[in-house]
Amino acid sequence: MKNSTKLLYGLGFATVLGATTAFATVRSVDHRTADTPEASILEATNGMWRLEATGVRIIGGYGDNFAYDGKNVRWLDGKAQIELDPSNGTGQIVIEVETTRESGPIRYSKDTNWSGTIRIVQRLNTREMEGARIVEDQMLHGDSGNEAPVMPTLYNYFATWGPSKIWVNGEEVVPMVGSHTMFSEQARGPDGSIKNGSGMLYSPMAPVKTGFVSPDQTEFHFVAHTMQPDQNNFPPHTAWIHLHFSNVRVLEKPDGVQIPRQVDR
Repeated sequence: MKNSTKLLYGLGFATVLGATTAFATVRSVDHRTADTPEASILEATNGMWRLEATGVRIIGGYGDNFAYDGKNVRWLDGKAQIELDPSNGTGQIVIEVETTRESGPIRYSKDTNWSGTIRIVQRLNTREMEGARIVEDQMLHGDSGNEAPVMPTLYNYFATWGPSKIWVNGEEVVPMVGSHTMFSEQARGPDGSIKNGSGMLYSPMAPVKTGFVSPDQTEFHFVAHTMQPDQNNFPPHTAWIHLHFSNVRVLEKPDGVQIPRQVDR
């Protein structure tokens, strides 16, 4: 089900990384289900994805939202629940995490810190939302030519782009923000860093952007950010949140999909 179209949606790093456009605005969205994310919005089909992801960490914060060295990667409590029907272009991703004494607050922007319970809902309907995407079986980031090189080249079982809402302690604090998810082969190690087999840390400026992943393992990523510029932040936008889930349980997957995928050695 490979989508070979170049993916120019999502992360908008034009100012420093020469990549991609912003999330498009939503033409028509029914947010009633997004406000009650516990309910399934999808009828079962043979091409469905259903996942539960735990082992969640916040990656960095204002100033550096990728923390390749793992030094500002902190454990949170919580999980993500993912339901996608790529054939119909619909899906819902519900994330609920809680900060801890050890993690400290999540620094979303220069002047915004969140503590307590953070709930995020990305709801997708690619037929109604301009710029919303679901792709499967896709190489992204690095030198793939798809998306900015903020991550090394990595294989994705699926990836999504679309709007998210964010609540903190029950209060809606972000009515809509562009967001991107990936269910991919593993890039971050147990210490939260991204390194190749020689121990070299990943960098978007690295001449070689492959060899930083473990194809036999998986992880789930969520990022959301504004598009207003801020050169004191990396990537250079005013607000970011980046969550990483190291334990992914696949409850349902399309027929014929192998996890881990078969890789020629």
